[in-house]
Amino acid sequence: MQRRALHTLYKGGKMERYLDAMIQSMDEKSACLKQLLDMTAQQEKALTGDSIDWDAFDRLIDEKEAVIDQLGQLDEGFQAVFDKIREKLEERKAQYKDRIAKLQEQIRQVTDQSNALITAEHRNKTLMETQATQERKRIRQTKANAKAATHYYNSMNRINYIDPQLMDKKK
Repeated sequence: MQRRALHTLYKGGKMERYLDAMIQSMDEKSACLKQLLDMTAQQEKALTGDSIDWDAFDRLIDEKEAVIDQLGQLDEGFQAVFDKIREKLEERKAQYKDRIAKLQEQIRQVTDQSNALITAEHRNKTLMETQATQERKRIRQTKANAKAATHYYNSMNRINYIDPQLMDKKK
């Protein structure tokens, strides 16, 4: 009985609809990755300007998090559909070769986008580390300057100070 229900499930174009849903899912994943690449480029601009725009950088992190969550949902949905049709798809590869070829091409494109995103994120990480190091140096230099200024101020105040023990106590 269960075999018959599965056979009916794949009959009448349902397999095509599952494959089309997977193709659509890959299109959406590609769009999400493009969006992430654009956001990562914006983050790079925020890190490389004359003055670092930390607010924009943080805002982009929050926006990217939402897109990454969406990517996770797309991956889960794609995998669920694939797991559901895997056996029948393998049995009928020839029948669905055009859709399979399209999916394979989309997977290659998504992989290329993912690799580009990894590279851009690595570049941003390096930039961020460089900026953080420079910021720490600026903070240390500011502290050293403030300490030197305080020391100078205190020294200059002591120049006109006469030690009371050298003064004549007689009036």
